Amino acid sequence: MKSLKRPARVLFLHPSNELYGADTSLLYLLRGLDRSRFDPYVILANDLEYSGLLSKELTKSQIKVASLPIAVARRKYLSPTGLPAFLGRVRSSVRLVSQIIEQEGIDLVHTNTLAVWTGALAARRANRPHVWHIHETLHSPRQLVTLMQRFVPSHSARVIGVCHSSLSNILVSEKARAKGVVIYNGKEPETWMGAAASGGRERVRRELGIGAEDVAVGMVARISTMKAPDLCVQAVARLQPHFPGLHCFIAGGPVPGQTEALEEVERLVARAPDPTRFHLLGERRDAPDLMAAMDVLAAPSRYGEGASLTIIQGMFAAKAVVASDAGGNRELVEAGRTGYIIPPEDVGALAEGLGRLVADEGLRRQMGWAGQQRALQRFTLDRTIAEFNALLWDVYANANATAKARD
Repeated sequence: MKSLKRPARVLFLHPSNELYGADTSLLYLLRGLDRSRFDPYVILANDLEYSGLLSKELTKSQIKVASLPIAVARRKYLSPTGLPAFLGRVRSSVRLVSQIIEQEGIDLVHTNTLAVWTGALAARRANRPHVWHIHETLHSPRQLVTLMQRFVPSHSARVIGVCHSSLSNILVSEKARAKGVVIYNGKEPETWMGAAASGGRERVRRELGIGAEDVAVGMVARISTMKAPDLCVQAVARLQPHFPGLHCFIAGGPVPGQTEALEEVERLVARAPDPTRFHLLGERRDAPDLMAAMDVLAAPSRYGEGASLTIIQGMFAAKAVVASDAGGNRELVEAGRTGYIIPPEDVGALAEGLGRLVADEGLRRQMGWAGQQRALQRFTLDRTIAEFNALLWDVYANANATAKARD
């Protein structure tokens, strides 16, 4: 271990190279690192053909980054046919990352999401402290959940959860729970609160042909089975006959090479009462303006949510939220006050929640304001960064103290 008078070299491992939820969360944490204490080095998985947006942003921020063939526990690999090859990739990536730890003089390893196992194994092999940062809520397959309940706490000095839900189904014993800490995701309020005043709402609505008196339901999320844009389309389609001015836009693209969810959304839109009032925008880089342009935020994920950055962004933008009771959504949305929490995969309940808000501008404003106040109190980026820096330093300092005591 290095002297505490020098910045600690921290290796961050992450399973993708885009700018969706966990990518963006990592980017802002890295930008907010106390560089007098920490010197970051980032490894991003390159097993899929990613857009490369995260690595570009990290490079702009003068953060060392490499795209390498580290193993990622994707569902398609965790099958009887895919598992042997996946375990082979784990072994080879552990060897690679262990070498990097030694060559780069790494003092601390941070793994972002449960999908990357290499960091924990390489840190153990190199005798470095490891921090696991859980962004998702894992419920199936049961064998994998049981494995992670043993693996994560046994290979981590501390375990960060972005919500209590993310921690509670992985840290199940008293000893494991003692390693856990919740650090909610955070966003910078001014970006989301100021977009409407700067003309973003009018620009997007003009682009999409949404009138000043029309109501827009929006989603800003990956097009995937988990995020459930198909449920949003079905719910809005049910409402269209009752609200002639109702529009729906969905901003986001599919996982590289996995277009089934997008194709299903396109089929559902084609069968809707008025397909022209649905707008599939693909990947966009103007999320603050999109949040300003919508009137209601839909977040109907089927499973797996942690602390959704999209919901936090919507709250800062003063949007009422209709979210499924998946993962940490209930910890963000105060049901009946800042929006509605509905059962996962319940199109009827989703349509009912959206319909109430579409029909009542006063209710939208009331819930949106309450959500904004809640976000300002709990989910600011400054708070997240301060808590993250403090935890990393605590892990590093404790590891140094332990090493000196052994010497």
